[in-house]
Order: sequence, then C-alpha cells, then structure tokens
Amino acid sequence: MSESPFTCGTPPADDIAADAEQRRHRLFATADQLRLAGRGMEALHVLAAEIATSRSGERHRALLLGRLAQIVALEQPTIAIAGLREALNLRLDAPSRGTVLALVATVAARTGHPDTDALLRYAGTAHAASGDQASARHLALARAARSLAHGDLPGAQAVLAALDPDSWAARADAQSIRAERILVQLGLGRYQDAQAATRQPPEATDVSLTRLTALDCLRMVAVGELPEAAALAVTTLSSGSADLSREVRALLVAVIGEVRYRRGEHDDARAILRACLAEDRWPDRSMWTLAFCVAVRDPALSASADLLSTVVADLHRSVRSLVPVPHFGPRLVRAAVVADDTRAAHRVTELVELVSTRTPVPLWHALADQSRGLRDDDPDALRSAVDRLRTTAARPALADALLDLANSSRTRSGEARDAAHEAAALYARIGAPGDQAIADRRCADLAATPRHRRSIDEPPSRGIGALTPAEERVAEMLAAGATKKEAARSLFVSFHTVDTQLRSIYHKLGIHNRMQLVRAWERTRR
Repeated sequence: MSESPFTCGTPPADDIAADAEQRRHRLFATADQLRLAGRGMEALHVLAAEIATSRSGERHRALLLGRLAQIVALEQPTIAIAGLREALNLRLDAPSRGTVLALVATVAARTGHPDTDALLRYAGTAHAASGDQASARHLALARAARSLAHGDLPGAQAVLAALDPDSWAARADAQSIRAERILVQLGLGRYQDAQAATRQPPEATDVSLTRLTALDCLRMVAVGELPEAAALAVTTLSSGSADLSREVRALLVAVIGEVRYRRGEHDDARAILRACLAEDRWPDRSMWTLAFCVAVRDPALSASADLLSTVVADLHRSVRSLVPVPHFGPRLVRAAVVADDTRAAHRVTELVELVSTRTPVPLWHALADQSRGLRDDDPDALRSAVDRLRTTAARPALADALLDLANSSRTRSGEARDAAHEAAALYARIGAPGDQAIADRRCADLAATPRHRRSIDEPPSRGIGALTPAEERVAEMLAAGATKKEAARSLFVSFHTVDTQLRSIYHKLGIHNRMQLVRAWERTRR
C-alpha cells in the first residue's frame, strides 16, 4: 500500500500554500508596523529578504514584490532609494532583481535624479535577461515617469496605454498604473476622463483610494470646483488614516492652501503651509513642490524661505509637479516679475514653453503664451492665452489670464476694464472671493483713471474698430444667433456683463437692435 502524504513526512500542497499565506500575512503586518514606526528601510529589508529566500512559488513572489512596491510608494524618495539599493545586495533571482532595479529607476525618474537614465539602462538589461512580467510593468512605469519629468505627456501616455491594469498579473500594480494615467490626463486637460478614472474598482486598497482622492482634488482645483476640492481634501487629511503617504499629504496640503488663498483666507493658508517649508532636502522636498507653488504667491512665506529659487531649481529637474495643475507655471513667472527676478522669470517661461513643445495641446500653448506675456508685459501674448484658455475647462487659469491682461501696462484701458470685470465674474463663479476682490480693486482703479483726449495712435471711439476684444466676442456670438444667456455661459461671464457689453456695442456702432447688429457684423466680414 502506498504511503499517504500525511504519513510520508511530506506536507500536502494545500498545507504548503496555507503556511505560505500565513507567513506572508505575518510579513506584511510586520512590514506595515515598521513603516508606521518610521522604520521604512527596515520594512523594505524584511520584504526583500523574504523575496531572496522564498521558494513558495511565483504567486508568492509576485505578492511580495507588490507589497514592496506599495511601501516604496509610501516612503520618502531617499528612504525608498536607499532601501531598494540595500535589497539589491541580497541574492535576488533574476526576475526579482529586474523588478527592484525598475522600482529604483521609477523613484529616481519621479524626482528628476541625475542617475535616472543609467538606472533605466540597468533595469532594461535586467529585464531583457529575465523576461519577467513584473519587471516589464515597473520598467514601463519608470519610463513613463521619466517622460512626465521631462514634460512629454504624449510619450508617457503611449507607454502607459500598453499596460493592462485589469489583468491578474498586474493586480498589485493596477492602482499605480491608474494613478499615472490620471496624472497624464490632468496634464493634457482631459478633466472628464480624469474624473471618470477616479471611480474605484472593488479591489482598491485604502492606499490607492487616498492617492486617487488627492488627484481628484487637484482636478477640482484645475477646473474651478474649489469648495468641493477643499471639503474633500480636509476630510481626507483629517481622517487620521495611517495609509496617507507623505506625498498624498503634501498634495492635500497644496489643495487646501490654494483654495484658502483664493478665498482670501491668507492666515489659514499660511498656517497649513508653514509646516512644509521646513523640508529643505532634495529629493525629499520634491513631493512638496506643488505646495511650494501655492506658497510662492504669498510674500510673507516665499521671501524668507527663498521659495522661488527652490521651486525653479526643482522643476528644472522634474516638471512632474506642474502636471496636475499646469496654471501654476504662469504663477511662478508672475511671482518672479513682482520680485524683479528676471532670471527666474526667463527660466520658468522657457520651461513652460518646452513642455508646450513636447505636449502640443491648447492648455500648454495657452500657458506658454501667458508666461511670455507676463515676462515681457506683452498684451498680445496675454490675449492669445485668454483665447486659447476659453477652449479648455481650466476656468481658474482663464480667470488668472484675464486679470493678467487687465494688469498689463500696455493694455488699452477699455479692454483692461472688460478683462478685469470678466475675471471678477469668473472668480465669483468658481468660489474664489479673495481673487474676486483683487479683480474688483483693479476694476475700481481702472474706473478711477482719468480719461485723456484720444491721440492719433489710439483706437477710434465709434465703429467696429472701437470695440474691445471682449465686446467683439459678444457681438460675434449674438450676431450668429446666440442669446445673451448662451453667450454668458460660453464666455464664462455673467448675464449682466453681456448685457452691459451689448449696450456698449450698440452705442459704438450707432445701432439700436439685434437685426442692425447682424447687418453691421456681416458688412465687416465681407
């Protein structure tokens, strides 16, 4: 009679699998406790040591590598890189070594580390030798991170499109893939796609949920859903969840600070941002770059910390932090102009222009125009920025560009007044009363400016040539058959603003009704 597995000394396969699962749960619990105790490198070492000695099969190794990647995402860059390099000193098999090398390259690429290209080559060579699926995914994530760091969003999108987050093999990395895709969608101005992508599959973990929540808050900031963004960010940040990584906390702080400044609550904004100014080591401070971009608008915070120089230097290493809220680029130029820092203004403008070249979409073209207009006090560039931004859903960026146009010393007074009024109305619609007050003060300043007799170089006071750009847009829409309500909705202004502009149009053209407007407009287009 043959021996039973229960009597021959060899445990059955089911028992081996159960023992491996129990051991894995204990390892995960130990690693989590070490991470929460501030001992991230030890947590990484525990998992790496198990990977190096494990003989429990491919599935066990894949799950261990997945948890290793999750802890890497939660740690500071210096700890993550040091822990992974220590793991490479262990006797890892070829597939595991390829994955760990790809993880190191990913962290380096996200921060703009100078060793990124060399690490990508090493990871590529290791993957070619092993042909492992996990190393292939993480190598793709590293290459996408490098493209994002250089402002090549189409390149990152192409790499990420080749990954299938819904496959079983990619299950451990599915949320990282989705988060990177959402980041790219935000940078391309595809806000509806980004919003849809934040809907969670049933297997999402708390870690991935908080990361995607932070990205959704940034989307709301970019499109002007400011009250909603602040409420969600405050709720998430105050939840006390141990799974909030430093990066996620930094993003939520940036969201809250941005909304409070736009509301005019400067003291509250400073209170939440001051803590992040203590981070002065690179590359760890790179996760706070977005919060620094918020603080730069406040001289009370930026001057003493020399934030502008810090932010400009870090963005030249990696532009990744600008991707979710691109209109922070012109903000840096604006801050540099106010500080009379010509070099910083030129460097940021060149950076935004470089991204617009690599990512040729209306949003980045507009921001490049706006940056040039601010740097050179060029109203034509600012007008181009406004026109391009009207084709996007980035309403805060449009309001900022309108106010920049109103503030330009070379903008005609009538056009400046229209731009300031429109900016104030748009700020009101997105829930930014602090910025609205700034635009209203500009309106008051322009209204108080004494009117001088027109010189031969000034535009005529009557006829089509007397219309401001804002009035021309209203006239064109109304002459084409739009109602005043439709024009107000399309131009992101109030009904009252359109009504006021229409009366001005009638006065300048010497007409009294819509039919006369249609005829006058048709004559100018012949």
